[in-house]
Amino acid sequence: MKVQTIFRILLIVIVLVLSILAFRSIMRPEKFKMVYTERETEIRNRLTTLRAAQQVYKIENKTYADNIDKLVDFVKNGTVTIVKINGSIPEGMSEADAFTKGFITKTEEKYPASKRILEIDENVKEINLKNFQFIPENDGKKFTIQTATIHNSFQVYRIDVSLDEVLANMDRSITPEEANFITKGYNYIIYNGLEKEKQYRNLYKPMWMGSLTEAVTTGSWE
Repeated sequence: MKVQTIFRILLIVIVLVLSILAFRSIMRPEKFKMVYTERETEIRNRLTTLRAAQQVYKIENKTYADNIDKLVDFVKNGTVTIVKINGSIPEGMSEADAFTKGFITKTEEKYPASKRILEIDENVKEINLKNFQFIPENDGKKFTIQTATIHNSFQVYRIDVSLDEVLANMDRSITPEEANFITKGYNYIIYNGLEKEKQYRNLYKPMWMGSLTEAVTTGSWE
């Protein structure tokens, strides 16, 4: 083989490698952002559902659930007490007097906790109640609820989701098992090891909701 031919082949290989590297440098941060955004959205939906469940749980039990399984059981099997007022209060009369004099009566009814949760937050959908306890793409790992008492009597809670948990199994999200051979090969070349790249990870933050020092239930996305 002539030296000129070998040189041409080497040149083609070098150009091809440089092109792949340049393409990777463009695509990898975009793919990282896409996966993070998808995960953030799903985690936000589940934490929003969890917050609504905690709100209803506290109304019924006077305290927040201190572990996720207790909250899941309440959502699936629990009930809340709804007080209904029958009759009407005459003008100028207090509710207590109207009740004493028989103008109104109060009845208590048991109501499924799940329905009350859907009513209390319009952003929570019924489908969200089925798996809100699990951190997405973490192989069944559940959110951990931390609780504390502040000002001697006020209970608060917080849930933390580390960046590792937000990004877990990124390769699996990028390349599902059912992907064809060509897609798997392409994704391996372009995106392999993306989850561990510090230069991209440093651009994003873990997620959380609530506080152990303040009476707030806002999330990191709010």
